[in-house]
Amino acid sequence: MIKGILFDFFGTLVEYSASRVEQGYYATHQLLLDHGVDMSYADFLTRWVTVSEALDQWSRRTGREYSMEQVALQFLARVCPHHRSHALPTQLWMSYIQEWSGAIHYIPGVQELVEDLSSRFRLGVVTNTHYAPLIHTHLGAIGIQSSMRVVMTSVEHGRPKPHPSIFTSALARLGCPAESVLFVGDSYEADYLGAKGVGMRACLIKPSGAFNASAHEVIESVLDVNTHLANAV
Repeated sequence: MIKGILFDFFGTLVEYSASRVEQGYYATHQLLLDHGVDMSYADFLTRWVTVSEALDQWSRRTGREYSMEQVALQFLARVCPHHRSHALPTQLWMSYIQEWSGAIHYIPGVQELVEDLSSRFRLGVVTNTHYAPLIHTHLGAIGIQSSMRVVMTSVEHGRPKPHPSIFTSALARLGCPAESVLFVGDSYEADYLGAKGVGMRACLIKPSGAFNASAHEVIESVLDVNTHLANAV
């Protein structure tokens, strides 16, 4: 019997773009110019992505999570190692996060779904992110923060999905054994395989890439969770 449900956040409870360039980062670029960092907008994006991808590789290799502060510090160390502003690193990554968040969109019906589920199950969120307050802010704006008994972010935990410890830590805080919890997410490796790896049931929101999940474990949207629960064996 299912007693708890854990949700991924990005691509599950909200729609978003994972791109590091398409949102437009003109205010962040202008911030650099205002601090005397002379580089074109295109060069800024290229270098920022290069640093971010290098940290992605480090994360996959070590199983550790990194923060947006690390991105900004490494970026500045490359492009202007002699800058004197102690405030610039924080200003830079906060500006970037604000512009990146412009591509986050709320899914109509999610608040009502979560409120309904919270009357029957223990709920929580387990998500990869490089800035934890972003998750709490959006959960509050959607109106579902109070429904979540657990909000486990990779940057606070120190390890990203699919590392087993982020799932087991969330389960401990949820107070449910793994076999009685359903994990809902849109990533085959991070969400579906990660949750299955610690003994949870898993429901995969149909991703764009290749996956090997049973047909009854695949749904089109988080809004189909109730249907999945009704059909679950």
